Amino acid sequence: MAHAVEQLEQTHHALIAAVQAGDWEQVSELDVLCRELVGRAMQQPERDEQALANALTSLSETYREVIGLCQAVQGKLAEELHGIQRSKESAKVYQMFS
Repeated sequence: MAHAVEQLEQTHHALIAAVQAGDWEQVSELDVLCRELVGRAMQQPERDEQALANALTSLSETYREVIGLCQAVQGKLAEELHGIQRSKESAKVYQMFS
């Protein structure tokens, strides 16, 4: 297996671990690295097409899951923010009449 594909797979596993740990800063860094490694792997003239296809398929599935998770977290944060804003508004109304 080509070195770039091996690096891509290792980075993919690190990405999964970072997502599971909720380390979004690390996820961001690994995302950039994954993109770079995909480019390198695609440019290798003597690449193992099947190994690369398998790695990219697996990476694509992981990204689908990560996007879903991010959307869920975004929704939860939006709900929390909305709740905080309602609480602030309620507190202002209370202060006006007290």
